[in-house]
Amino acid sequence: MSRPAPAGSLVARLVLLFVVGSAFIMAGAGYSLYHALRMRLEANDIIEMRGKGRVIELALQDVKGPETLQGAIDRIAELPVGHPRFAVGVRSGGRWLLQPGPALAVAAVGPADSEAAHGYLEIESGGRSWLLHTIAHAWKGTQPGSIEVVMAVETTETRKLLKDHALVAALVAFLGTAASGLLAWFVARRGLAPLAHVAARAGEVTARRLGDRLDLQDAPLEVHGLADSINRMLERLEESFRALEQFSADIAHELRTPLNNLLLQTQVTLSRGRSPEEYRDALHSNLEELERLQRMVADMLFLARADRGMIELDVEAIDLRREIESLAEYFDAAAAEKAQRVLVKGEGRIRADRLMVRRAVNNLLSNAVRYSPAGAAIDIAISTDDEGCSVTVTNPGDAIPTEELRRLFARFARRDDSRGREIEGAGLGLAIVDSIMKLQGGSVQATSANGCVVFVLRFPTGKLADL
Repeated sequence: MSRPAPAGSLVARLVLLFVVGSAFIMAGAGYSLYHALRMRLEANDIIEMRGKGRVIELALQDVKGPETLQGAIDRIAELPVGHPRFAVGVRSGGRWLLQPGPALAVAAVGPADSEAAHGYLEIESGGRSWLLHTIAHAWKGTQPGSIEVVMAVETTETRKLLKDHALVAALVAFLGTAASGLLAWFVARRGLAPLAHVAARAGEVTARRLGDRLDLQDAPLEVHGLADSINRMLERLEESFRALEQFSADIAHELRTPLNNLLLQTQVTLSRGRSPEEYRDALHSNLEELERLQRMVADMLFLARADRGMIELDVEAIDLRREIESLAEYFDAAAAEKAQRVLVKGEGRIRADRLMVRRAVNNLLSNAVRYSPAGAAIDIAISTDDEGCSVTVTNPGDAIPTEELRRLFARFARRDDSRGREIEGAGLGLAIVDSIMKLQGGSVQATSANGCVVFVLRFPTGKLADL
């Protein structure tokens, strides 16, 4: 199976995001400065034209007829003196009484006649730019008439200044973005160095070094959680690996005894000639060992499938009293040999897998009959409360130490006393009970006190059936 392609470098992503963000910021800052400079320069030109316009308006107030017009024109003609960027012209009846200059005189004819010129209008002529404004004046009397004063401020240098500023701003933005990219690369590399360290340390972990842990003392806050999660994962892996090693060792140990028995029995049988009856007895003995091996392998396969969630449950409504009583009848013969009694009391209904529930109770009953002394009474109590339904199996027996109770549901677990070792069994029964209850969403607990051993199966409320 091919490995998926890497999603890309985290450093490259961070640098790209930082560069894009810096480019937007610098572009926005450059545009804002350019726009502010342009508005300021235009405002200066308009302020200058308004000042000249007030002078022109004062001069035009004295124009009452043709006889006073020339004096006003002479005063207006003096305004450009000392102001090389300023030009002024006077028109009347479509002809220039005061020409503002050959190039501007031609370029300003059309725009000056437009209504927009009475505001402020930008025009271009001969590669030069102008800001144009027109002031109209009319008089009445025996010889009524009107004139238009055309003012213009050259903005060619202003335009060039703005263009140069735009180029410089673009260059600064480009260089700034490049510098921010280099800075982002350096910061990202330095900032993500702990991740590289964590990856390197994690890559050093092997089956023989599961006990190694990542150092959290100098880890940054952002990496601390990841390193802590990896450490906890390593703890779980180490625990699972040790359990697997122990399980493998237990399997080898448990399989060795029946295999040695089969091997020895077969060798003894074949050591010399035997009668048909002797061969038959040997085969029966081997059959018992093979059946034991078969049960052990089946139990181990069940536990392996349960651990991987490969068992499908056939959930249905179950009358616990009826199922447990039928199981108790099955154990009547074995219990009668030891003068034991199996007592069932209580009622309860659940929704669960019938075969799984029967197997769990069967294992508990089997242990109870096997470990209880002769003449003992084995009590099975069924109860229901708000939290769920319980099946409690109580039987007299020797006290079990707390340490043994903790590992009672482990695989291949047996009682440490000689009596427990003498009783036949692979030590998988209670492990199967624990797996079954987990599959059903329930739990199993064991306690030992007052000369009794108590096992409690708990089925949660969500698994209860309607009565």
